[in-house]
Amino acid sequence: MRVSFLIALLFSAACAGSYAKKIKATEESFYSGDVDGAVASITPLAQDSSSRDRLLFYMEAGVVYHTKGDYQTSIDIFRRADEMAEEIKTSITDSTKAFLLSDREAAFQGENFERILIKYYLALNQVMLGDLENTKRTLRKLEADLKDMKYEDSAYKQILAARYLDALVSEELRAYNDARVQYKNLEIFGADHAWVAGERYALAERSGDAGDKAKNAAHRQRPLDIKPAVAGEKGNGELVLLVQSGKAAVKASRGNLMNDREFAVALRIAIDVAIITHGKGLSTAGVIAMMGTAENPIAKFTPREAEAEPALLLDETPLPAPYHLTNFDLIAEKNFNENYSSYINKNVASIATKIVIAAVAADAIAQQLRKKDNGIVGALGGLAVGLGAGGAVAATVKPDLRSWHMLPARFSALRVTLPAGSYQLKIAADDPNRIVFGLDGQAVEIKPGKKTFVSLRSFRRGL
Repeated sequence: MRVSFLIALLFSAACAGSYAKKIKATEESFYSGDVDGAVASITPLAQDSSSRDRLLFYMEAGVVYHTKGDYQTSIDIFRRADEMAEEIKTSITDSTKAFLLSDREAAFQGENFERILIKYYLALNQVMLGDLENTKRTLRKLEADLKDMKYEDSAYKQILAARYLDALVSEELRAYNDARVQYKNLEIFGADHAWVAGERYALAERSGDAGDKAKNAAHRQRPLDIKPAVAGEKGNGELVLLVQSGKAAVKASRGNLMNDREFAVALRIAIDVAIITHGKGLSTAGVIAMMGTAENPIAKFTPREAEAEPALLLDETPLPAPYHLTNFDLIAEKNFNENYSSYINKNVASIATKIVIAAVAADAIAQQLRKKDNGIVGALGGLAVGLGAGGAVAATVKPDLRSWHMLPARFSALRVTLPAGSYQLKIAADDPNRIVFGLDGQAVEIKPGKKTFVSLRSFRRGL
């Protein structure tokens, strides 16, 4: 009975639909500019998806609704996604199933930096609704996660876009010391000194810190020369553009497992050990032969689109290029590629045990068939089942290719000082192949002593 159960599990894993196929309709609508179509296709997926994919579908839906400008719905979605991420992170209910089958069967958990982005989008939505007090509360939780990462994870995984948003919101709430801390963190984690100095000057001007103003005066950003300035700096306000551009890199297969020499050598050794414990009577060569077309179970990230943001005009005056804060592609690729050897070391024993257990199951059911019929029918039947089970074994050894498809490749920002008034924000040159969400044709209102936040999403049309 146990043997049949294991074989059934193997075949069910082999037949599981891919995430890329499930998300394709949403992705095609979204990247063709049909955000309403994307909403229509992602909503039932998020509501009805299996538990193992539900978090990721919520993450996708949150971005789609944010891009549509439905910030409150996006907040609701990302708040639930944040709760799910915490629940999954602390749960071990999937560990046995994942061990016997494939990590693709476990609930999607996401990487540390992806969970940070859930909170970032939650805070960004709150900013766009003008709810700065709740934004700050969200950012405090986010800061706690980033602080943990600071001591437990690589520095390149820090989401600088989140730290910058925290600095800006802290300025608006007059929590000036919090803003200073974030600007210090930005420079510690790699932000350009000259850019940070310009931001520190703006903070010093806002907070009345004469010493910091003098220290950073050389990097002061002058008000944009669009219209005559109102007498006195109190007549100025700020435009803050928070720009998401491109299409994030997505996971792809590295190809046949045994073609990777580093992994193949480590796996053969691990299979020898696993056979001693779980599969006495099997041979290493026989187990490896059963794997057939097994894929490398460690995915890689492949870039899609990381083009620069579109040139923008404010009342026909060119705006400076936004400053690049977070490159998701770089983070994801370094995480999976530079740590490849460590992933092998962490996973090879588990993978070998999965393979050996599956091989034991396939061998046992083949032997049962042979015992029932000692003739050629029984022999061929056992061989067929063995080969079929071997194919199922290979099918379980695949990478988990679930990744955040609606995410941008880059997060950038631009802060400009302007005289209070009404302005028109638009693309500098029409390009039918570029889509920009967030430019709805309405005037941008700049108020004295206040920041006006605008969220933009830009990418090339099509997949």
